[in-house]
Formats: sequence, C-alpha cells, structure tokens
Amino acid sequence: MNTDMERRKEMGKESKVILGIDEAGRGPVLGPMVIAGVEIEKEKEEMLKSIGVKDSKQLSKRKREELKEEIEKIAKNCFVEIIYPWKIDHLLKKINLNYVEMQAMARIINSSICDLVYLDLPSTSKRFLEELKNIISRRGVKIIGEHKADEKFPVVSAASIVAKVIRDKEMDEIKRKYADYGDIGSGYPADERTASFLTRYFDENGELPIEARKSWATSKAIMNVGEQKQLFSFSKEKSK
Repeated sequence: MNTDMERRKEMGKESKVILGIDEAGRGPVLGPMVIAGVEIEKEKEEMLKSIGVKDSKQLSKRKREELKEEIEKIAKNCFVEIIYPWKIDHLLKKINLNYVEMQAMARIINSSICDLVYLDLPSTSKRFLEELKNIISRRGVKIIGEHKADEKFPVVSAASIVAKVIRDKEMDEIKRKYADYGDIGSGYPADERTASFLTRYFDENGELPIEARKSWATSKAIMNVGEQKQLFSFSKEKSK
C-alpha cells in the first residue's frame, strides 16, 4: 500500500486533494447502509460536472451505474464502508445511528490523503461535525459539512452515486434471494411492499430475514404482531 507521501508524489506536489463523502440507505429497514468517499485532485472537479454528476436521487439507476464507472476513472481513490443490518443492530445497543455513520466517515477520512473534506450531514446539526472532527486521527484536514451537500458539491454528488450504486447491488442480491416471496419493495419502512414481505417472512419462519434491521420500529411491530399470532394459534390448538 502506498504511503501518503508516495501517493502525493503520484498526484503532483502542487495538487490539492479533496474528498467527498455521502451515504445511501440510512433509513431503510431492509439492507445495509453504505458510506462512500470519492477522492480527487481539486482541478478535476470540473470533470465531474462535465460528465453529468449530480445528486444520485436525480438520476436513473442505469445512469448512476454509468457515472460510477466514469467517476472511478477520474478519482484517485474511492472508499466504501458497508454496514450490514446485523452490525447496525449491534452498534445501536451502544451508540446512536449518527455515531455509527460518523465512525464510518472517520475511517474514510483517516484513509485519505485529502486536504479538504466535503460531506453530507445527516441533519443540520453542527454537533455532528464537531464530534466527527474530534474522532478523526488526522490533523490539519479542513472539513465542510452541510445538509444536502450532495446537491451543492460535485465531489459529494459523486460519492452519493457510488454509495447508491453499491446499495442497489446489495438490494438486488436480496431481491434474488427472496424471489419466492414476491416483491420486497425498496426496503424503506413506508413502502407497503417491504412491510408485506417482512410480515410474510416472519409468519412463515418465526423470525425476520438476516437482511432486516431488527432494531427498527417497523421490525419490532412486525415481530410483536407475529408473536401474538403465534401465541393465539398455540392457545387455540391447545384448547382443542
């Protein structure tokens, strides 16, 4: 692995290195949360604009996949943290979701040789940014965090695209795995298809799939109703 000094020599002594960080899948009840970082030379930022990089939510799935390949050609490095549901559930016993995301962002920043970081904040809270600065091991790195930064900074938009493409691939695998259960939806709690899938799975198996976040309110409600159904069924059988 190249040292920071070796990587800077490859880039050129005068190059300023910037890093954009964003996530995909923070809120879903199904599937992982993906945090991505895209590291580029500052002067290549215009190249991201020229290929059509923008907030991943404004792009089709196919376009995101095409752009991810182009982004990887422009970027000096792409960093990815995939936090699976069981890991999220485990971590949430000790810390909140903001801190889970913060730790992943810190690992990406610590792995980068950037001078400047742009990141999309999960909220408008300045506390998140201050706590992030306190847990990174690198010093002298400037961090600019804004809510909806993926709409303002091309390098963050690029990170949002990388994160979304990787999460989409993870969700595609889940869809293939549970094809016999029908449409699993988007994975978000408000999606009736997702709630129906989780309910069907629990009713048939007595537990939720490993890809579901058990600590989410949606999961707890489904498990509670399912357990009540099982208890009623058992009592009914016993009374015969």
